[in-house]
Amino acid sequence: MKHVLIPTDFSIRSLRVVHGVVERFGGEPLNIVLMHALEMPTSIMDLMMLSRRSSHQDLITADYKDACEIIKNKYASVIQSMKTEFLIGNGKGIFRNFLLYHNIDVIACAVKEEFRKAGPNSYNPAELIRKSKYPVHQVPLAPRKEKFLVSAMSELFEA
Repeated sequence: MKHVLIPTDFSIRSLRVVHGVVERFGGEPLNIVLMHALEMPTSIMDLMMLSRRSSHQDLITADYKDACEIIKNKYASVIQSMKTEFLIGNGKGIFRNFLLYHNIDVIACAVKEEFRKAGPNSYNPAELIRKSKYPVHQVPLAPRKEKFLVSAMSELFEA
């Protein structure tokens, strides 16, 4: 069983990396952790109130949740679990502990990165990933179709 980390900015496009991961690892069972990185709060009150029910949970949109369900159903025979977790902080040690805690074997990222900040405290974890000693699998994503207005949700059904 492979444990795969995929950074996400809660966009449907960032979930397309899952297709490449399933292709790459064939029929091997997968546990996928979708990680969103947030800066550590600077206020002592924010630190004291930090919990699973914090405002960062509001960054997860209904479309993102629906897209995750579609992917889980599409690859039900391969994906054992797929969950979204937050990395809070931007130090190498924090990232290493996050990877160890989730038993991550490989990190999967899109070849061409199109990160967007989902919230005011969001940051791009590319630098942490680059500096980590973990294997990184680069997944090429097909270019967007600009000719026609296509629903972002429909991108999930393209392989």
